[in-house]
Amino acid sequence: MHNSRIFCIIITFTLAIMVFHAAEAVDTISLSTAKNLYYDGDHVVVFGSVNTIFEDMPITIQIYFGSNLISIAQPEVATDGTFVASFYATGTKWKDEGTYTVRAQYTPTQIAEISFEFFSQVVDSSAAAFPVDIPYSGTFPVGYTMRGGEVNNIIMNQERYSILIETTMISNGNLILKLPRESFDAQKSNGADNTFIILISKENNEPEDFVQVEYEEIATSPDYRTIRIPLEEDDKWIEVIGTYVIPEFGSIVIIILVVAVSSAIIISKSRFSVLYN
Repeated sequence: MHNSRIFCIIITFTLAIMVFHAAEAVDTISLSTAKNLYYDGDHVVVFGSVNTIFEDMPITIQIYFGSNLISIAQPEVATDGTFVASFYATGTKWKDEGTYTVRAQYTPTQIAEISFEFFSQVVDSSAAAFPVDIPYSGTFPVGYTMRGGEVNNIIMNQERYSILIETTMISNGNLILKLPRESFDAQKSNGADNTFIILISKENNEPEDFVQVEYEEIATSPDYRTIRIPLEEDDKWIEVIGTYVIPEFGSIVIIILVVAVSSAIIISKSRFSVLYN
């Protein structure tokens, strides 16, 4: 009789644990932001879904910087369990740059957290200017603002019509480049602005290590193009490929260049390819 009671207690305890874990698995929240990086004036879009739905019960979404509550919203949960909220990232509470935490809570047991990076908006200014060497012709300045790391070096590759930037990234961030048109640009045959090609590597400066990423052009003028490149922790190399880089070739140099390229074609493929093979 005593053994039977012990057996019943064990069975009951086991079933309780199984029910608890089953409920825990069901009562979950999936949580995401539209981007990992936001700037002053952006709308931080938070969305997700819940597995267990309670009628007429909104979900609470809070945004924190450290222990400071920045904003809060209570969007409705749709009949399919999805929800979405938008936060306007501007004002006195959005004064700190760094990592912000999004916390969503639906019930005491349904809680989820994610994070994103937030930085001040920089449009047409530069924290520093890096002198890029021009072979046999001095230098030209590339203005830059770095968030989340440091710029170690910027070199020019005339053969690829590109500039190569070496960085040390200790967190997610971004690199803003103010590119002087007279020295480096990307243009179509009719003179209109063309898109740059942005390649990033976390490893070595080898073609197979690079991947193409998107960027944002945040300012243009007759003299400059300002672009913003989102970066991740441990990104090491950024290559910006255009269609033009100084110095322009003179007539004698062009003749030498044509001969060199012709010889290269006979031996191997041309080295003046913009894209990696």
